[in-house]
Amino acid sequence: MIPLRSLCGDFIVVPDGIDENIRVTGITSDSRDVKQGYLFVAIPGYEKDGHNFIEESISKGARVVVVERDVGEKSAPILRVNDTRRVLALLAHRFYGNPSKELLLVGITGTNGKTTVSFLLESILTTGGMETGLMGTMVYRWKDSEETAERTTPGAVDLHRLLRRMRDDGVEVVVMEVSSHALALDRVLGMTFRVAVFTNLSRDHLDFHSSFRDYAETKAKLFGMLSSDGVGIINGDDPAGRQMVREAKGRTVTFGEKARHLDYRVEGVKEGEGETRFSLVGERRRVTLSTPLLGKFNAMNAAAAGIAGLELGVDEDAVREGLRKVRSVPGRMEGFDSRQGFRVVVDYAHTPDALRCVLVAAREFTEKRLIVVFGCGGERDRGKRPEMGRIAASLADVVFITSDNPRREDPAVILQDILEGIDSAGKVETVVDREEAIHRALDRAREGDVVVIAGKGHETYQEIGSERISFNDRAVAEAYLGLKEGA
Repeated sequence: MIPLRSLCGDFIVVPDGIDENIRVTGITSDSRDVKQGYLFVAIPGYEKDGHNFIEESISKGARVVVVERDVGEKSAPILRVNDTRRVLALLAHRFYGNPSKELLLVGITGTNGKTTVSFLLESILTTGGMETGLMGTMVYRWKDSEETAERTTPGAVDLHRLLRRMRDDGVEVVVMEVSSHALALDRVLGMTFRVAVFTNLSRDHLDFHSSFRDYAETKAKLFGMLSSDGVGIINGDDPAGRQMVREAKGRTVTFGEKARHLDYRVEGVKEGEGETRFSLVGERRRVTLSTPLLGKFNAMNAAAAGIAGLELGVDEDAVREGLRKVRSVPGRMEGFDSRQGFRVVVDYAHTPDALRCVLVAAREFTEKRLIVVFGCGGERDRGKRPEMGRIAASLADVVFITSDNPRREDPAVILQDILEGIDSAGKVETVVDREEAIHRALDRAREGDVVVIAGKGHETYQEIGSERISFNDRAVAEAYLGLKEGA
């Protein structure tokens, strides 16, 4: 509970006649969550406008309402601001006692690799003796607590609620994935990061961002949120890395394989015997590392995590051990063997670059044919569909195109868009039903083949129409192969 005057600080002017001593018991922008004594922030969203739920919020006990347009007289005090979304983040800061200022924050951004880098870095820091919290696409966890993630970066209120719980439980450092949506929608507004990591940038979310340039500029905002003593760890091979360097408030450290000027060069990447080995070579340091995660792209992910660990003071032995401890990341190149002698790999790849990386990596351990099952999401960027079709057809021997969260779009239209990028139609089958597509791919597989099921990874649902239906790629495959009961 906090007095209104303390909550508003210097960013909301409380008009004369409103009691500044009103005790606020909680804040929210979702009218369904309002309880007695809450402050309700009306945000004009993409599908629903919070200003239309003011009366409902007041009836449920909202003591104060924050708006950004005239809503007339109400039975609760009304505070008007220019941008309710930005104000919500600042209110969350203050309501939960500015927990982000008491923590060492590591933000990871990029199109692909965020989750893997976050898992690896969490392991490195924990191995190095630091009490570490994790926030990402799959899970929010620390010590003995764990919550299933609703989104990659929580909304501002949930974000600060979780940070406060972590800090009160003794967490020192929080590793968090920072999505472009979170940066664009000001969920992390006002936070300061000690470390920011940029993995890569490729086509994604162009249904949300106005252009690829806007997407890159949004990602770069994270590096403008570095503390003066902070460090940006940036993939120097990616052209967008230069923009991250320009925006960085703190020091920058670049890494990669190909760029001319790099602070750390990733050298000698070799896969074999169930691991990927490589060396990080800097001007004054050479560190040999390995990870059980396969694929050259995972060497880059491990390099990013390893450099972040070193920059945070973790010794080389703990960095090595931390990387080795992560045997797999759910839904990321997650493989298992069938009784018929072929291998199945489940991966979250849902962008052109991610699909390419996964298929190239899978080809390395494919003895015979590489089979892929994938689709593209409905009501999202249509431009990437033919590109993903072209990549699948050029890198795999057999391609099954199917549904992947069609939402309210006709799945047949999505499949047709993917086919626009494919010339070699003879190797391609279209199967709208995802479960059937997986079954057909497994039926086609023989000893020595590899079946890649791409697009959903760790997800346990399909979005069809306006519903979320229980669905898990790995569970479907294992059940069909008789490895586990039920899907």
